[in-house]
Amino acid sequence: MQQLSIRDCLAGSPSTCRLSGWRDGLNLSCKNFYGSDGHVLLSFGNVVPNCFHLWQVLFPPVSLSWSDPGVTPPVNTKPKKGSKVKRKSKRGYGWNIEPGKSGVFRIMSPRAAELVRFLQKQKDVNTLWEALDSLPLGQESWEHLTDSISELRSQQKWLLVIQILEWLLQCKQFRADVVCYNLLIEAYGKIGQYMEAEKTFNLLRRSYVAPTEMTYSALMSAYSKAGQLDKVERLFDEMKELGYLPGLSTYNILLEVLAKLGKHKKAEQVFEEMKAKCTPSAATYTSMINIYGRARLPDMAEKLFRSMQESDCPPTLYAITALINAYGKEGKCAKAEEAFHSIKTLGLEPDVYSYNALMGAYGYGGFPAGASEVFDAMVEDGIEADQVSYNILIDAFSRAGESEEAERVFKSMKDHGYKPTSRSYMLLLKGFLRAGQVAKAEALLESMERDDRKPDTFMYNSLLNAKGIRGNFGEVERILKVMKERPGSRPDISTYNILININAQAGFIEQAENIFNSLEGEGLVPNVTTWTSLMGAYSKKKLFRKCLNVLEEMIDARCIPDAATWKVLLSSCTTQEEIDEATLLTQNFGSDVRKGRNKDHRYQ
Repeated sequence: MQQLSIRDCLAGSPSTCRLSGWRDGLNLSCKNFYGSDGHVLLSFGNVVPNCFHLWQVLFPPVSLSWSDPGVTPPVNTKPKKGSKVKRKSKRGYGWNIEPGKSGVFRIMSPRAAELVRFLQKQKDVNTLWEALDSLPLGQESWEHLTDSISELRSQQKWLLVIQILEWLLQCKQFRADVVCYNLLIEAYGKIGQYMEAEKTFNLLRRSYVAPTEMTYSALMSAYSKAGQLDKVERLFDEMKELGYLPGLSTYNILLEVLAKLGKHKKAEQVFEEMKAKCTPSAATYTSMINIYGRARLPDMAEKLFRSMQESDCPPTLYAITALINAYGKEGKCAKAEEAFHSIKTLGLEPDVYSYNALMGAYGYGGFPAGASEVFDAMVEDGIEADQVSYNILIDAFSRAGESEEAERVFKSMKDHGYKPTSRSYMLLLKGFLRAGQVAKAEALLESMERDDRKPDTFMYNSLLNAKGIRGNFGEVERILKVMKERPGSRPDISTYNILININAQAGFIEQAENIFNSLEGEGLVPNVTTWTSLMGAYSKKKLFRKCLNVLEEMIDARCIPDAATWKVLLSSCTTQEEIDEATLLTQNFGSDVRKGRNKDHRYQ
């Protein structure tokens, strides 16, 4: 069946083809719109609408009488001194899409509320658009409609918001303003349709409507949600080049993206730039604490948290949870515990995310019993454990080599109604392999397939490595064959790194060379681990000159050696002269790398 985009489906509605010439001629043999994950988002039926009902909803005869639903003529008379001037249409500047932002929460009129209920009852886009076509012209209709859109937005009825706004962009009754485009970009972003958000942004430009800072912010948010992180950075730079001043929300979106990319140096620059222009919010501090946590800089995270306490921005539960995570990734259990206890000190209540962060700290710190105690305390406090809670506990026991306990938690998770995810299986697999229980690991992958979960390349690589280091090369060949036959577990560069390494450690130099030479035919590029593994085959035989040749080829291929590479090179030396030569190479290469880094002031 042909799959169309939301915009194509909306544009091709037969009942509304008269609205714009670009809708004509669209093949509507497809009556469903499928989202990115395959489920039906929109369905086009043949329900006959009752458009007169919408007119009666907005303008009942008992209270209003419309002789001519035309545009309200402008009033040319000047208002008397002291009299209240009627506000202009909400076209462009009067939308109140953030309840409470102006200090007064939005209150809908009874007719706008009835309009919301009526719109929600429409079964398909045909009936919805025909009902909207019956709206009379004038400011009152516009205000009812914009209030309805704002209410549906607050209810997160994104598909209905999209349908109404797409109609609004193409109808003749009203003229869409920049806020309409902003809301449509936002709505598409919320459902993961970043390409439709991008099309709306381009349509705005072609319609000679000037974008605002919120326009860029909405599109950046859509990119971020869809994982198009590089596009967020480029759009932010474009926005500044065009003279737009980023606001707080825009900076926060960029910081969230930089956190995902792990660019803590650039995030620091953006944060300092932001502080010079606007006051950071709690979300800003939380993003920066998360950035330091991912960069394994808990001391910087703590320093920022203290500056947050000293500012006019009181710490939130999210900020404290981010701080616990920062400590936890470094295994600083005592610091994480201290931050956790500060939650109640500040008058807040911990949630499942806070408990999960503390559990993770004990897991990273090598104290699975502590993680288990936190899990029990969470349940005693009346907070239900989620899927992540069980995964963290499985990981804690697996890291400590306590595979039996990890397996017990895995079974408990299923007993409590949670279906294990691929990550759950992967964590338990690591526990079995760390404990040397290869047979159990293989049985786990088989049970995973019975549960309709397909093992991925990483899982097969783990099993492949376990078989290889035990010298079971027959099983290695069998697993490799299985990987090549299954689309979701194709061998990657890590697979071949494992194959080269296990052959190198077994002294099979020729096999290691053959595997390395086959990479080009497989469409794979050697990385530093690949080169180092090949060098390891020669190093084991003390073939220093062969190792030097591999090192030269590696550098010519623009692959930078790491500490493991130099260690392997030194281990191949048999004489003092070779040791001196290897040491000199290491020092000279390190000096050249530092000079290259200093040439680029943006190096991170």
